[in-house]
Amino acid sequence: MSDRNGILDRIRTAGVIGAGGAGFPTYRKLGTRVEHIIANGAECEPLLYKDRESMIQEAETLIEGLCIMREITGAGSVTIAVKKKNEDVLGKLRELAAPHDFKFLVYPDVYPAGDEYVLVQEIAKKMIPPGGLPLDVGCVVDNVETVINVAHAAANRPVTEKYVTVTGEVKTPITTRVPVGTSLRDCIDMAGGLTVDNPVVLTGGVMMGGWSGDLSSVIEKNIGGLIVLPADHHLVRRKTASRQTYTRVSHGQCDQCSLCTELCPRYIMGYPIEPHRVMRTLLMTGEAKARNSMWAQYCCECNVCSLIACPESLDPKNICVDAKALLREEGISRTPEELETLRRGEHPARKGREIPISTLYTRLGLRPYDRKAPFSLSKAAPTSVTIPLGSHVGRRCEPTVKPGFKVSRGETVGSVPDDQLGCPVHASIDGTVTAIDEKGIHISGTPPP
Repeated sequence: MSDRNGILDRIRTAGVIGAGGAGFPTYRKLGTRVEHIIANGAECEPLLYKDRESMIQEAETLIEGLCIMREITGAGSVTIAVKKKNEDVLGKLRELAAPHDFKFLVYPDVYPAGDEYVLVQEIAKKMIPPGGLPLDVGCVVDNVETVINVAHAAANRPVTEKYVTVTGEVKTPITTRVPVGTSLRDCIDMAGGLTVDNPVVLTGGVMMGGWSGDLSSVIEKNIGGLIVLPADHHLVRRKTASRQTYTRVSHGQCDQCSLCTELCPRYIMGYPIEPHRVMRTLLMTGEAKARNSMWAQYCCECNVCSLIACPESLDPKNICVDAKALLREEGISRTPEELETLRRGEHPARKGREIPISTLYTRLGLRPYDRKAPFSLSKAAPTSVTIPLGSHVGRRCEPTVKPGFKVSRGETVGSVPDDQLGCPVHASIDGTVTAIDEKGIHISGTPPP
């Protein structure tokens, strides 16, 4: 590509980050020469349809984005990965991709099929080093919506909208496209409103997503779904448990059955992660606690151990998260030599231990919410948004506007110095900046007629 640096700059300037959850600035990934480009449309989390719908609604743009990414990185192989449940979307994509010799991977309906470690191993036949990135083995993995945004960025269109599924305790589940910074309440209204009086919203997904009881919270560039559940739902109780609670319960009840380890997706791929050993650290102090905490270092926080594997409904995932925080605070890590001694191959029963999505629905009490969420562009438009300044990995944006400023959709309202990792953010509606605080830049628009 004759203007490679110029295209990378456009991708950064447009604020393109990982739309599947991680929020890593995309320009940094694409600034490296690689062998493989992988478009991740696996849509791992139950109940979500945003990847599916983005591939349907913008199939041509997805292919265009992959062509741009291939030229920037020099990749010799480009693969679009989906799960079996979404194989039907590939008809048009195969037709569009044929002239470009793109490949396709259809993975079984299991969790976590969208893990980039899994996709790299399946497609590139390479094992990412423990704690490493796909770039370490010559791969770039990006969510399909991110790839679409790359194509928009090349045409100087910044990221101002987000595909999102709204489902659960709502009248009419939908997948739609909303301005970045739209409140959860406005999104729920687009889905017909609530069907419970005590809602809690799981943001991003039931397995790896966060939660919010505040409907004034907003859609960020890396949130793909809102799952509304009643406050007394099993998943909500698990997600909202305090550290004191899950630590106390785990301390007293773990019997070291090791099922959390035996079903851990990273363990069965051959990585040095053993949650049951980390659970032992609840009975340890000092050097012994730190040493055994290292078995948590490469946890991907998929929640299989806590929500599926543990027969006592304990919380190995959060114990691993706390252990990783301890390791960071103490500056403790395994040496390359030690990691080499722990290297082992893929578990012979790996494929048999992947978790069917149907199992997630049953075990997590999600069957009542297993409804289609078809694409619909709601006629209701938010009259105000709050643009978050820190959705991405890297340095938080600094506002480039002040209260009282008039802004237009697509105008830069926050930026990061050129020598720092991060991306600008943009106004997602026309309006006036009313306030700037820790939540972000508040913009009030003109109510629709």
